[in-house]
This record gives sequence, structure tokens and C-alpha cells, in this order.
Amino acid sequence: MILIIGANGFFGNQLQKLFLTKKLIFFPTDISLDGENYLDIRNLFSIKEVIKRNNIKTIINCSCEPATSKSKKKLWNTNVEGNLNLIKACLEFNIKKYIYISTSAIWVKNYKIPVEENEKYCPIENYGKSKVQAEINIKNSKLNNWTIFRVPMIVSRERLGILSLLFDLIRLNKKIPLLGTGENILQFIHAEDLSHYIYLSLYKDEKNVYNVGSEEKISLKALVEKLIILSSSKSKIILIKDFGITMILNFLNKLNLSPLNIYHLNMLKYSFTMNSSKIHRNYGFKPRFKTSDMILEAFINYKKNLGKNNINTEITNPIKPGILKLIKLLF
Repeated sequence: MILIIGANGFFGNQLQKLFLTKKLIFFPTDISLDGENYLDIRNLFSIKEVIKRNNIKTIINCSCEPATSKSKKKLWNTNVEGNLNLIKACLEFNIKKYIYISTSAIWVKNYKIPVEENEKYCPIENYGKSKVQAEINIKNSKLNNWTIFRVPMIVSRERLGILSLLFDLIRLNKKIPLLGTGENILQFIHAEDLSHYIYLSLYKDEKNVYNVGSEEKISLKALVEKLIILSSSKSKIILIKDFGITMILNFLNKLNLSPLNIYHLNMLKYSFTMNSSKIHRNYGFKPRFKTSDMILEAFINYKKNLGKNNINTEITNPIKPGILKLIKLLF
């Protein structure tokens, strides 16, 4: 039996869809579910009970306290201590495989070339730091079979969150402000492609870390221009020099007046892509979705349903714009 932790979250829901088509036997758990499907990984006893009760042989950890969380304690307790509890349980019950979903937030600066798996960690906020520590704990553990997937933003038709800010401007034919030149290069991963990699990983006996991202690497400006053209919007891009705007918005985020924290803001002006050739070689599979196509898919779904999705999570709901709603008035 496969245990999916964080099954009621954005990606956990997506992963279950593939597993159902593959006819895999799995047990979904989440802190937001009820009854036997409830699981808080901060509680080691609860983890052990779920493993014993369901004869778990493989664990997939999709859970995390998100980057938008303001609580360092919650981030650490879930992303680090919760992960340590799972490692302890895996060792006690001789779990066959442990799969962990990490993040590109472990590297936040302007990278001119795609980063390799051995790139030195460079987190700048608590979310990225918690994920770094979780990775280190897995690598230093006595687990015999584990895989870490480092992923950029995961996208599907249901993905919204901070994307809803951009989608609204395009839908309403508003001007779209970009920091700097807009030439920073981006890369995302589609939920279906990541799910397929996890499916393949179930049958791999390894201790490995993989970068996983779309084959298409595209500038922010080119991505927005493509969305504007393909959606027949009348929006125009305006370029704004960052004269302290990043620092101001990050400060407003700490006051709960802006939804964008320092990680999101740097993503809007820094280039960051990952070299995924290692997993291509080892798994014999390359992502099928382009970065621009998956964003367009999400935009079309948003425009059609105005933010209403069957999956009710922070990432699939439109983000509250806070002070950024002034953009609609000013531009």
C-alpha cells in the first residue's frame, strides 16, 4: 500500500488522478481530512498508527507548510520536524520507499545558467530554509531507498494562487507592470509530468536527488506577451525599474497588506531554471508540457470559471490581492 501525505492539497489531488488511472492501491491522508484519513505528520504516534493499520510499504510526502506562511514555527514543525517523524517511522517499519517533494526555493538568486543538482543551497526565507533542512535530514538518514524531487512552480489547469493577479489584469485588458526588463528566464512543471515521474520512482531502488522542470525555458516578458496574444487581450506590458519596490512590497507582505513575499518578488525579476538532464537519463522520460502552454491552460480555465475549482486549496483559489488591487486602478 502507498501512503500519500498531503493528499488533499493541490498536488496531492493531482497525483491521485494518475494513480487511479494506473490502478495503484494507495491511502490518502491529510491534516484537512477526517476520520482514518486524517494525519498530522507532527505527531509521530499518529504516523505509526496509519502505517500499521494500512500495511504501508511506500510513503510519498507531498505535505508542507506553504511559502506564504508567516509562521516560522509552523514551517519548521511541519516541513522539518514532520519530515523527521516520517524518516523515523520509515526506519522502524522498514518502509520500502520514501519520496519527498522539495522546491526550487532552496535557490533564490539570479542564475545565468540552469542549476545542477550539486548547486550550493541559497535560500533566503524560512520556507526555503525549512526545505533545505528536510533534504539534509533525508540525505543523512539511514533510509535505503529515497528520492527527492526538486520542483519549480507546479501548474495545472486548476493552478491559481499568485497567478490570479496576472490573469485578472489580462482578462480585464489592464496594463501589466513588470519589474526590470522582464527578460528573466522562468521554468515551471506541469502536475501531470511530475506525477508521472513519481510513478516511475516507485519502481526505482535509489538514493537520489533530481531537478524536475519543463523543457521550455521562457522569459517572463515573452510568457506574458504570449498569454496576451493567445487570449486576444488588449493588455500592454509596462516595464518598471525596481527603485526599492521589492523591499517595500516585502515589508507590506509582513504587515499582511501584500500577498507577495520576498521569494515571489525575486521570482518576478531573477532568472532561474534547472538542468533536468539527470532524471531524463535515469528515468527515460521528458516532460510533455511547455511552460507557456501550462500557464495558458490555467488562464483559460480561470477565465471560464472565474476562479471556481473542484479542488479547494490555497493554491487553487485566487489570491487576495491586498494593496495590489490598486494596480487595476492605476494601470
